[in-house]
Amino acid sequence: MMKTTATLINSVKTLKIRSWCLVTSVSKNVSVLSRRDAHSTIDPKDFFQVPNYNKVMDSFWDPNGIFKALHSLNYIRLPFVRDGLVDIASGEKLSTCLKGKKILEVGYGAGLFSEGLAKYGAEVTGVDTCEKMFQMAVDHSSKNKRLANNKPTYLLTNIEDHSISYPDTYDAVVVSEVIEHVAQKELFVECCVRATKPGGKLFFTTPSRTRFAQFTLIYGFENILKCYPKGAHLYYSFMTPDELKFMLETNDCHVEDIKGYIYNPFSNHWSWIKHKQFSFVMEAVKSPNNENNNN
Repeated sequence: MMKTTATLINSVKTLKIRSWCLVTSVSKNVSVLSRRDAHSTIDPKDFFQVPNYNKVMDSFWDPNGIFKALHSLNYIRLPFVRDGLVDIASGEKLSTCLKGKKILEVGYGAGLFSEGLAKYGAEVTGVDTCEKMFQMAVDHSSKNKRLANNKPTYLLTNIEDHSISYPDTYDAVVVSEVIEHVAQKELFVECCVRATKPGGKLFFTTPSRTRFAQFTLIYGFENILKCYPKGAHLYYSFMTPDELKFMLETNDCHVEDIKGYIYNPFSNHWSWIKHKQFSFVMEAVKSPNNENNNN
């Protein structure tokens, strides 16, 4: 009789735990869905969402055009992500060093960063909401012979929807020069973390919200030197390292590295620097115990 009673009590406890996990999972999904419907992370006032952007889109893949700074940025951001995911052994081929790694790029644009990651052998998926950029990315990757056997998969969707459909999926999520262009940054970061596997990595690159960055990037590079399309950056949308670090830690991530970098428009060269007054890159790892239950 005592055994039967104990078994019954344990069964009830197990049922309660399973019910709680289910309720927690549903609550998380409802929370993301309701906030997604109320506040999209897309900022309608951002330069890349207005009709004027169409005038400069076609020059995205011109390495000497108005987006040449993004082309040259690959020389430091690609190795940073690569080295954050694997240790490169002496003599190892770079073309296969990320083989087996599933990487999501949020806001792939024309595919500059996604193609670079794919050339390392990674299985790359990209999400973006701009239909013209989606077509440009697909067209360019289809013509790139080096990607013949490993093209990125580009999707025309947002991170909110994608993270609900594919939670805990990617070994790494990369967000490069994007978060400064979105609204509802807290929800945006939450969704990026949601799509990352427990123990997976997240990489962000973005300008710092400092007067130095405002003067140099907006007044100098955009308005005077024309290194970027005029109006491409809005100072109020920039972030500080502490703000982004707090958002990641709130979502059960541990920040492993923060580095500053800066652009030289005369040499079209990016360099790592000790301070973070211009731009910064942040590498974080999602807690191994942070798993979204969707069963």
